[in-house]
Amino acid sequence: MPTVLRVGGFRVVIFLPPREHRPAHVHVRNARGEVVIELATPLHPQTIRSIAGMRTADVTRAFWIVEEHTDFLLARWREHHD
Repeated sequence: MPTVLRVGGFRVVIFLPPREHRPAHVHVRNARGEVVIELATPLHPQTIRSIAGMRTADVTRAFWIVEEHTDFLLARWREHHD
């Protein structure tokens, strides 16, 4: 499970095969919890899949971090999964 990005107290990780599955998504963690976010593609908008223990304000910040770095995160996902 490599950490692919660290921003403002958040750590963005991608689990590796065979445990992980499509669609492309990342796990964003901080000290309080985790949110799983599916990455945006031309056919699929960015979507929150699950939230565990993270405050609403932190979920919102994590969502925007992922949106800001979508191209980078998709490239990292493809390195590990395609």
